[in-house]
Amino acid sequence: MPLLLCIELTERQAMLALARQAIQAHWSPGNTQVASHLAHRDHKPGCFVTLRKYGELRGCIGTLEQEMPLQQSIPYFARAAAFQDPRFPPLTKYELTDCVISISLLSEREPIPAGSKEELLAAITPFTDGVWLSDGYHRATFLPAVWRELPDKNDFIQHLLRKGGWSPQGWPAQMKAWRYQSIEFSEPDGELVRE
Repeated sequence: MPLLLCIELTERQAMLALARQAIQAHWSPGNTQVASHLAHRDHKPGCFVTLRKYGELRGCIGTLEQEMPLQQSIPYFARAAAFQDPRFPPLTKYELTDCVISISLLSEREPIPAGSKEELLAAITPFTDGVWLSDGYHRATFLPAVWRELPDKNDFIQHLLRKGGWSPQGWPAQMKAWRYQSIEFSEPDGELVRE
């Protein structure tokens, strides 16, 4: 993950400012452009933007497979987290004041064994690995940050299975799994979030 760790504090702060500015632009119809002062990077890490209101999840949208540079993906996912997360109603202008924005940048995915739930549980490292599951029909992921809420490996995977629409009791024959790591930084200062 060295490419992720070399992102300087000033650049992390610029990413957070870009995310907030993109959401605020939603209520200013004449201001559709958001300024970006981010350094150009050839590497395009997966990216998730998360909003929390009083510590509770208020929206989270992103991608594991990045095609856009961060200058485009951060505003895109910030607006999606605020207004298109199907778990929540669209964010109001007044709620934004009470929201804290965080951004997670992801390493490349690495396949891990998933022939059974037990095999997957043995392969993952709590508080380090994000996990992505897919059986060709369904897919779901949990960022490494989810370990803070679900620290038990079995609970983590059970909830991930439910999120993907699978039965927590069964195990699809075609299940594939990948792990990835991330760095997460948050308002107000852009410091890295510690587990």
